[in-house]
Amino acid sequence: MTTIQPTAQSQMSNVDPIGGASERNVANPHPIGDSIAMMLVIMDLLSRQTTAKLDDMQKKSNISRDAQDMANKVEAALAKLVKPEDKTELPADVLKYMKDNNILVNGKTIDDFMKDKGGKLDKADLMSVKSSLESVSGRASDFIQQSQLKMQQLMQNYNTAVQMINSLQSMLAESTKGIASAIR
Repeated sequence: MTTIQPTAQSQMSNVDPIGGASERNVANPHPIGDSIAMMLVIMDLLSRQTTAKLDDMQKKSNISRDAQDMANKVEAALAKLVKPEDKTELPADVLKYMKDNNILVNGKTIDDFMKDKGGKLDKADLMSVKSSLESVSGRASDFIQQSQLKMQQLMQNYNTAVQMINSLQSMLAESTKGIASAIR
């Protein structure tokens, strides 16, 4: 008479959640529980993505607001010019902001742009600076709008995961009730 020895494929070892190892003949002893755990992992991932997206949106919001504030200061300097040939200096805080944020004017750094103009700018030059600042502000605003759409998608996915967990919990409850009634 021949005896059949269990192979590694027919007998799987699972770790007992209490700390020991136990031998079980099933590959997945808690499919519903494992599914719920997986949905929780997905929800955590979505939550992290949402937090990162919110942080990015906050940064871009600050950029948009600051760039628009600087464009408004350039507009105020423009208003002081009466004649077309009048020139003025760029406000120091605008100059510093543009240097710090590497904002280009007509494809040049602000230092190179100012060097070509001798430090004083006419209306056309100020309009170029203002346009560059408004462009930065507009791009940051566009990013925020696109991010809002991505946030909506993330929230829909999160809500779907919540609904799936609720369904799995209902299935688990029904399964438990069925087992309990069969035991009685």
